Amino acid sequence: VLNAMVFNTVPTILEVGVVTGCMYYQFGMGHASTVLATIGAYVGYTVGITQWRTQFRKDMNRLNNKASGKISDSLLNYETVKYFNNEKHEGRTYESTLK
Repeated sequence: VLNAMVFNTVPTILEVGVVTGCMYYQFGMGHASTVLATIGAYVGYTVGITQWRTQFRKDMNRLNNKASGKISDSLLNYETVKYFNNEKHEGRTYESTLK
């Protein structure tokens, strides 16, 4: 967290401040507020979309872990599955995890 603050957040805030100050000095308050509003809208949009996407990524990772666990279990117990002639059952079980 400290690394992200020092090398990403603080320089970005400093840069926004310098650019806004330059815009205010050169063009006035209207342009400076436009720059701040644009950056604020971009940050709001980015945070909103990222939070929305996170739920899909979590679901995808959970299902991927479940499928990986099933295939690992089947491969580790290969002899047992072969001995009891359960290849079709294991195949159906794996297919159901992929749906």
